[in-house]
Amino acid sequence: MEGLLYIRQKTKMFFADYDMYIIPMVKFVLMMAIFLLMNWHLGYRYVQMKWILVILVSLVGCLLPWSGLTALSGLYLMGHVSALSWEGAVVLAAVMLAAVIIHYLFLPGSSFVIVLVPLAFYLKVPYLIPLLVGVFGSALSFLPVGIGVMVYYLMLSLERGAAFLSDPGSSIAQCFLQILNGLAGDSMLIVTLASFCLVTLLVYTLNRLSFDYSKYISIAAGGVLNILIFLFGGILLETTFSYAGLLIGTLVCTFAAVLISFWVGAVDYSRAERLQFEDDEYVYYVKAVPKISIAVPDRKVQEITSPKESQKEEL
Repeated sequence: MEGLLYIRQKTKMFFADYDMYIIPMVKFVLMMAIFLLMNWHLGYRYVQMKWILVILVSLVGCLLPWSGLTALSGLYLMGHVSALSWEGAVVLAAVMLAAVIIHYLFLPGSSFVIVLVPLAFYLKVPYLIPLLVGVFGSALSFLPVGIGVMVYYLMLSLERGAAFLSDPGSSIAQCFLQILNGLAGDSMLIVTLASFCLVTLLVYTLNRLSFDYSKYISIAAGGVLNILIFLFGGILLETTFSYAGLLIGTLVCTFAAVLISFWVGAVDYSRAERLQFEDDEYVYYVKAVPKISIAVPDRKVQEITSPKESQKEEL
């Protein structure tokens, strides 16, 4: 444990010293991954498939805030969808408008979660997002998580109905019905939306309680709730999916969420203190838990010279 804490402390110190370089690199890698996944699954506009454009747009993303990355990803997705069907672009624009309203009215600074949800689905770790958002997010963080789920299943619906939407003989009404029926008729969308939103709320609620190890217990409870919702939801809605994939994926994502939470902020519950103080209007009861930190030795290299060399330097 001491060795792990030492590595953690050194990593945090390294990040604090070079964050002005690390954060743009992380943004660049994330944008590259997002754009390449869009090109792979929704490569309907040829010009966006070119590597030079992907690299240039990713470099632009390095200079933007996180909310700007969400807008940039939405515009890039809109470019592909509009090349397939303008009806699909209208539906996507409505989802993006809802995301903008939520971002500026309720949750400023958390809109990038909408982008992370589809990315996590394509990387086969979708259950990780609601667990982490519940730990580090706010009470309304389930809203961008839910919109992210909608965006992912909208991309799936467009991908499945690409042949029909691109057919010149399809009318406008038929195209809209194809898209909306693809969303409404997908029972996995309902189960996933319910699971992700409820798991986020449960993890957030338990994590804010004052009992020991609430962060890790809330993550474990979120993983159990995720399995239960998918199992019972799948039975009620007669949805078929891989039960082994659900169990293994939830266990892996739960373990990863615990590691990430420990890496970001580990505390020592054995030294917790309960304090009480008051002012003219209130009496305050506070539980103070110190963070775990270890002293990192500052290694200095001292050059030792022989007496002859020191005499030569003096001369």
